[in-house]
Amino acid sequence: MRFLLTLSLMLAAFAPALALAETVVARVGDRLITQADLDLQFELFLRQSTGGAALSEEARAQLAGLKLQYLERMVQDAVVVQAAERLGLAPDEATVDRRVAQAKERLSGEEAFLLALKQYGIPDEATYRRMTYDAMAYKALIGWVRQRLDVSDAAVRMLYLLDRGSYVEPAKICTAHILVATREEAEAILAQLEQGADFAELARERSQDPGSAPRGGDLGCVEQGRFVPEFEQAAQRLGEGELSAPVETQFGWHIVRLNRRTPERVRPFEEVEGAIRAQLEGLAIERFVRSLVARADVEIFRERVQ
Repeated sequence: MRFLLTLSLMLAAFAPALALAETVVARVGDRLITQADLDLQFELFLRQSTGGAALSEEARAQLAGLKLQYLERMVQDAVVVQAAERLGLAPDEATVDRRVAQAKERLSGEEAFLLALKQYGIPDEATYRRMTYDAMAYKALIGWVRQRLDVSDAAVRMLYLLDRGSYVEPAKICTAHILVATREEAEAILAQLEQGADFAELARERSQDPGSAPRGGDLGCVEQGRFVPEFEQAAQRLGEGELSAPVETQFGWHIVRLNRRTPERVRPFEEVEGAIRAQLEGLAIERFVRSLVARADVEIFRERVQ
């Protein structure tokens, strides 16, 4: 009798939390989205957005306002999944089984797989299966739509002509450097370079910049204003192939070489055609998805969201 009383008290204590978890916050056709579903997906979204870094309570409070927006995205995704199901595009159970088995194989077995789920915030394999099914169905529907799009060459070229300003590349300077700790070291290296030493070899041997030293000191091509002022000014004064006198910055002493300058240019149509076509396809798909949502049997219970 005492055991039953204790169990009843425990269930009573947990009842509010259980009720909240089962609270329906949206309905898409016959599919219900509960508070627990929203909490899980929103937590995974936050983890992905921060690269897995822990969030402070203050940061979580600031981001809580995004929860309603995220619920709307979950509703949209569910509408797309149901459209895939109606068209026969959703994966069958055997296909999902294979995908889950592949994930376990990549992680070297069941135990490592379950541990990875826990670390990522996914409570169990059943939840992972459902997420896998939804992702595959969503991707299949979007692929089905993309195959049926016909973006004309004329439309792509017209957008390029109307928006040429978006394809302007600013002038850039292409530089290399050798970074050392003291002026004396920099002057000694400059003397070697003036006597014909190979810049790239000296950079690999002597430079203290771990990023550029393995590349022979090469810093690539960047637009104006990307370097600290002292370095930028020294580089801008150089002609192509010239070396600077030793330059001091907060990082140490540099010998700078200007490799070349690239002038401002408008990227040619052929170079950006693929990106423009993808942009137009993306806009068409976005409009298609919005139309699906507008016609869907959907209810969102915003007042219930915690």
